[in-house]
Amino acid sequence: MPIVHLFRRGRGFTLIELLVVIAIIAILIGLLLPAVQKVREAAARSQSSNNLKQMSLALHNMNDTYNLLPASVGFYPQTNNTGSGQTNQPSNVKGTVFFFLLPFIEQQNAQQYMAATHTDSWYCIVGIKTFVNPGDPTNPAPIGLIDTGSPRYGTSYAPNEFVFNGATTPNPQIPQSIPRARIPATFQDGTSNTVVFSEKYAVCGPSSQHSNFFWGETGGRCDRTTSGTGNGSIPGFYSLGSPQAQPNPASCNYCGLQGPFAGGVMVGLGDGSVRLVSTSISAATWANAITPNDGIPLGSDW
Repeated sequence: MPIVHLFRRGRGFTLIELLVVIAIIAILIGLLLPAVQKVREAAARSQSSNNLKQMSLALHNMNDTYNLLPASVGFYPQTNNTGSGQTNQPSNVKGTVFFFLLPFIEQQNAQQYMAATHTDSWYCIVGIKTFVNPGDPTNPAPIGLIDTGSPRYGTSYAPNEFVFNGATTPNPQIPQSIPRARIPATFQDGTSNTVVFSEKYAVCGPSSQHSNFFWGETGGRCDRTTSGTGNGSIPGFYSLGSPQAQPNPASCNYCGLQGPFAGGVMVGLGDGSVRLVSTSISAATWANAITPNDGIPLGSDW
């Protein structure tokens, strides 16, 4: 009696069929990767825009509370150390705009912890997510640890020196403002026409002379007088040169501005709005946008 085989042995893939399947998968991955990268970049750009908006709006809360804004580096709300002996008070800490901004972006505990640790915010041992642009290739997300030794944390943003230190600007062509900024007194061109914060690489320049932009740094090169040394820098900008878009971190201008996204650099304006500034902007229009009181309308390329 013949035996009926109920199961047949399946035929395997030939080498050619296997190669075709692999090729199809590779093509699909190649098509998906750009889409994934675009989604990630869009998410990073959106987060950066939100960070700039938070910081710009926080300035208004600071101004409403103390009727003035801090200097890029100094004491706040007073102009010097009160010498009261309360060294653990934030007002007796020499700090940056970012340090004094902390309570107004829901980071008061971080400020109090730093004040109890050191009398100078250069020892910024706390990572602040709002100060990190997830698109910045030089600043590890989410909190920007760029110095593992201390540790110290970096920032992907910079305050406008012409707003916060108008009376000490090194360029005689820029009109001088009063020493301490106030809204609206020192924004004579209008808050909607004045840049207060901008994107900037946290680490910029060749390895032999690069600058690390720690959010609490109170000294170093690229400061208001350009006389600083060392590889740490005040996280501020006063460059009249047009911003760079996606430059190589090893060859970027560490005293200028850099945007990690194509097309330009995002800035926060004094009214809390955020916009993308093209790298093709003229030097004249850029100078007008970062000067709060020159009385000159912004150009058509703004």
